[in-house]
Amino acid sequence: MYGKEIEPLAFVLGLISSAFLAAPSVAEYIAPSRKPIKEMTFDEILQFIPTTDAKADWSGISKDWSSERFLKEDPRLRFRARFDDEGIQNDDFKDPWANCHPNSHATGYWYDLYYDGAFIDRVILVAVDDGRALLPPPNFKTGKIKVYNYRIAQIHDVTNTLDDYIKRSNLQVEDS
Repeated sequence: MYGKEIEPLAFVLGLISSAFLAAPSVAEYIAPSRKPIKEMTFDEILQFIPTTDAKADWSGISKDWSSERFLKEDPRLRFRARFDDEGIQNDDFKDPWANCHPNSHATGYWYDLYYDGAFIDRVILVAVDDGRALLPPPNFKTGKIKVYNYRIAQIHDVTNTLDDYIKRSNLQVEDS
């Protein structure tokens, strides 16, 4: 490089790297992918949840009597479940898909969705086979699991057994 002008080359390389690094920011500014959670309506939040990645976008903590999963981007959006009398939907859940496992006892639990402490929605997840999996009940009319309920079950599937138990239970998820 001795005796050669390096400034034009450095300028061009700097310009190219700036363009590549700034492209996602510029694209997000020109056409935002979605509005922030705090500006979403009730329906928009319910439509947003199935679009999230259960492992990458959500985190949480569980204790003996409760569990909370929250959206990493905005921890005010969270699911809460209690494993005491207040959180039990049905202590002896009876349905062929829930009772067909080696341990046939199943328990239904309420999973409540909150934003900034305000209640938004409630779903049921059923602990099957001695709590080895949490399955969402299928729709009565179609016999299939709604995508929204499946995503909630995925968010709470810390043991990665959901899909295996859905197959064992002869259940299917609706097409999205």
